[in-house]
Amino acid sequence: LRRSLRTSKPPIWLTDYVPGTKSSHTPYPLSASLCYSVLSPAYKACLTAFSSIVEPHSFEQAVSDSNWVQAMNLELQALNDNHTWELVDLPAGKTPIGCK
Repeated sequence: LRRSLRTSKPPIWLTDYVPGTKSSHTPYPLSASLCYSVLSPAYKACLTAFSSIVEPHSFEQAVSDSNWVQAMNLELQALNDNHTWELVDLPAGKTPIGCK
């Protein structure tokens, strides 16, 4: 395997980059709230509700969950209500594009 002899330089957009040297002090650091024992029961319940929602990774997973099907139908209904598009007949001699 041959390696290039050309010297490597950082990208031009990094030459003007100056890291911030100013430190900031947060009056309520997040690290003080990271332990679940300090959170209120209502906040714990809210975090649990958000963290229990699992987003599907494929269309097949989405259509197997009634909540996702309902969300997709609501989205399509909103697009129709807002006249986002209109369906037209395909011109003669033309074929529609496919999808995966």
